[in-house]
Amino acid sequence: MKYINYPHTSLYLEKLIEDRDFLDLREYAEANNVPIMNVETKEFIKTILISKNPKSILEIGSAIGYSALVFDKYTKADITTIELDKSTAKKAKENFKKYNADIKIINDDAQKALDEIHQGFDFVFIDANKAHYREYFEKTSKLLNDGGIIIADNVLFKGMVLNDDYVDKRMITIVKRLRNYLAYIMDREDFQSTIIPIGDGLTLSIKE
Repeated sequence: MKYINYPHTSLYLEKLIEDRDFLDLREYAEANNVPIMNVETKEFIKTILISKNPKSILEIGSAIGYSALVFDKYTKADITTIELDKSTAKKAKENFKKYNADIKIINDDAQKALDEIHQGFDFVFIDANKAHYREYFEKTSKLLNDGGIIIADNVLFKGMVLNDDYVDKRMITIVKRLRNYLAYIMDREDFQSTIIPIGDGLTLSIKE
């Protein structure tokens, strides 16, 4: 499935929303098959950032730095982002420098890096290895300040999470783990969580 919503719904939103953020990076990502947040998702998160005005942000999965730059543009937060791939992290650093963004990037395995972080965060964005979302949530929930938000992207995974008929056999493990992640966060009593069916699916969890 290309869309998790009706195709005409997604196409309408794509035409309606005017994207003005880092268009050169989006063009680069599309040309080089680099996964970055789509426009619907970015606009939703931008609204959350503006309304909540977080002072500290943690991101798991930098890619080329697009999302971290969006966070930097719409907040005055202290931003830390984690990226495992060395070449991708280097590209992100170049983009941060290009836009004069003071963003800290950690080039390491996310679970290892999270064990070395001890400061609190107001906002966490998870967009890395889908098979480890539950572990990322467990670790970042301990770093999250009261009232803080965790958003995870791609949780419906091209519609595969919704129905077994859509599952690519090569993705069975990821789909099972994403379903486990969704059940896990919805069952946690210390968070108010919801699933938002835009883009490739988001979860938004607020620490109570």
